[in-house]
Amino acid sequence: MNETAVRDSTTRDDPPMLVCARYDVLRAVAEASGVEQITLWAIPNKKYQVSFRIKNHAQEWYLATLRNKSTPRAFVNLGAAAHIAYGIAHAPIMIVNMSKALQK
Repeated sequence: MNETAVRDSTTRDDPPMLVCARYDVLRAVAEASGVEQITLWAIPNKKYQVSFRIKNHAQEWYLATLRNKSTPRAFVNLGAAAHIAYGIAHAPIMIVNMSKALQK
């Protein structure tokens, strides 16, 4: 008897879902659940994005723009990104990931 493997939602290797939220939503989630860590990501063109690791959640939560809630906000200043991130949640760990930054 031949058995055919059935791929369902538990066995499928989907790319991780990008979760974006506005400032006020992220602040409420951070206060309710707590934040494990904040990550500042270097992206091309000398810009930075902010993500939060919320306790008991598998996804990274990215700070979204005000106009488009599904797009992560890009900061032009690393200090401004860190200041905004710390204002949302006082996480015990803040990581700056420069691996995606362009080399000069």
